[in-house]
Amino acid sequence: MRTCTLAGAVLGLMILLTACIGQPPTPPVTADPSGSSPAEGSGSPTPTLPPTPALVAGGTAAENKPFFDEVNQQYFIAAGNVIPEGRGVVDNLVSVGFIKADMQVTADRTAIDLPVDSLVFSVLMGDQCLVGQFSAQGYSTIIAPKLSTGSCLVGLTRAIDW
Repeated sequence: MRTCTLAGAVLGLMILLTACIGQPPTPPVTADPSGSSPAEGSGSPTPTLPPTPALVAGGTAAENKPFFDEVNQQYFIAAGNVIPEGRGVVDNLVSVGFIKADMQVTADRTAIDLPVDSLVFSVLMGDQCLVGQFSAQGYSTIIAPKLSTGSCLVGLTRAIDW
């Protein structure tokens, strides 16, 4: 009795595995006897990749956040996942089309001349701000409203005078 049960289980498993392997390929579609060709698009759909983010000149913070994030994440990876200097971050953003005059960045060093634990930077876009941060935890970003001062960051920031 156990032999039959085992044999049945093995047979069932083989059927299940055969079904998982897939069906034989379907024959190619040929023209019908009237001579017309099959409709275009009747085959399997081609997978499409999401569009590469791009800067939307004059766009909103929400429209530009995917590009801002892509640029900054790639920069962070290129920097070896360490907190980069503010000037390099600003220069990188300028090189891809963000406006330097709309940016702010915090200092690279603490008051006692140690490397900072995090670097915060922003780009003003209309009434909103793209705010990014590099820290030991990685890269993070938010969209925040412009402050009543007309800027994005609170407290002391580094002069962008280069």
